[in-house]
Amino acid sequence: MKLPKKFAWARLSTGARMLLILTAAMLPLGFIALLTSLDMARTASVEREAMAQTTTALYAAQAEAVLQSNLSSVKALLFVRRSPEYICDTLRRQSFLQGPERPPTALFDGAGRKICQSHGEPIVRRAQADPNVEHVWLDAARPAFRFTAARVDGSLSVESATPVSAIRFTARADEGLPLLRLVVRQGQSEVPLSFGRTKALADTLSVSRPLADGGLAIVAEFPNPPAKANAALLILLPIMLWLAAAVTCWFLVSRLLLYPLNQIKQSVDAWQGNQQPFLLPRISTPSREIMALAESFAATASRIYDHEQELEEGLRRQTKLTREVHHRVKNNLQVVSSLINLHARGAQGEVAEAYGAIQRRIDALAVVHRNHYAELEENLGVSMRSLAGELASSLRASAPPSAAGMPIALNMVDVYITQDVAVPVAFLITEIVELLMYRNQHGSVLISLERVEEPGRAMLRVEAIGMNEHALDDYADMVRFDRVVTGIARQFRAPLIKDLKAGRFEVQIGILR
Repeated sequence: MKLPKKFAWARLSTGARMLLILTAAMLPLGFIALLTSLDMARTASVEREAMAQTTTALYAAQAEAVLQSNLSSVKALLFVRRSPEYICDTLRRQSFLQGPERPPTALFDGAGRKICQSHGEPIVRRAQADPNVEHVWLDAARPAFRFTAARVDGSLSVESATPVSAIRFTARADEGLPLLRLVVRQGQSEVPLSFGRTKALADTLSVSRPLADGGLAIVAEFPNPPAKANAALLILLPIMLWLAAAVTCWFLVSRLLLYPLNQIKQSVDAWQGNQQPFLLPRISTPSREIMALAESFAATASRIYDHEQELEEGLRRQTKLTREVHHRVKNNLQVVSSLINLHARGAQGEVAEAYGAIQRRIDALAVVHRNHYAELEENLGVSMRSLAGELASSLRASAPPSAAGMPIALNMVDVYITQDVAVPVAFLITEIVELLMYRNQHGSVLISLERVEEPGRAMLRVEAIGMNEHALDDYADMVRFDRVVTGIARQFRAPLIKDLKAGRFEVQIGILR
């Protein structure tokens, strides 16, 4: 069965509860820090892209300047309204004056036949061109840029080839982005430029800018992983700080507060009270309050230990005094019984019987004191079986001559009773057995005790065995006997059940166990 939430929370330790509370308390701060980190990561990514766009635009502007310069030089040859021979002479003069730095240029007629070329690697054929549009072509085989221009009437066309390496880029030292690769593309053709690093990464940031009115494109690639790593670090940092703060607070509270308190609790649980003094555990904590609490526990336990030692000593003295009192009472009762016995030896008839009755009652009280004294150390009460056995022996010993040797049988469960119950039980048994000794001299007596359904109660029964049904009809002192036994039975808070014809008397008494 699934427990309710409140029971699941109650089963958690204080340290676990503290960790959850601190985590929940700092969760809003962690969430705010996470949002701030995400915003910073997005801002850094945008700034990185903007920087990449700016750097690529710088490279594109430098390349565009070279391309436009070469294209303008080609167009300038056609603007001059001169003959092909004059143009060829001009190309030769420029080649002679400027040398290899001047890109090779070829002049073609309207049919596409080459008329002349300035210098350099031969330009075999003319690129197909619209007479009204200047063209810049990417020749991936050389690799080089080819510039083509034609007169409006199509009579002449000029084509120049400039190596890609002729474009020299000047990068800023503070650009902040390392360049992985820089290429020029036209359709499916691609030519790498000389500037840039050759190391490639799996994930890069690629930026493209158009050249030559969109006929070409320059593509720059920058490394992307460092930016992503920084963004991941910015995102994870507040989460790690949040968890570190929660765990640190939990550790400090658990180590400096809960652990010392648990040490004190274990020492208190292990303390055996008056059996040994309280041992203060070795507590390693900077908290003065915890140390003061531990010292207070130790001082209180020391006072309790001393007080319990005094109580135990007082209890031992009290037990010894009580034992002495019982012993003296028992001895005094024996002395009184002996005196009565001495006086009874010189008496005859009813006087002797009166002495015997008094002696039996004193003996009954002495039996109670003797049994209570025997159980005084364990304080279990008076054993009913021992009490009845000694009482039966005493009654047989003090029986009148006519009932000498009368058998008294016992059938009793092993229970204990208090002294307040033992005294009236002893007197009741003595009164009934004495009556049966006089009225059933040739019979016997059975004393039994059995448990009843009501807890803490037992049925005491004294009955004559072999008594005549009319043995008690003419007993002169029956009124006095009935008044005595009824008064004794009231102390048990239970009615005395009498069957005079059968000689049976029973009453419920209270027992301890």
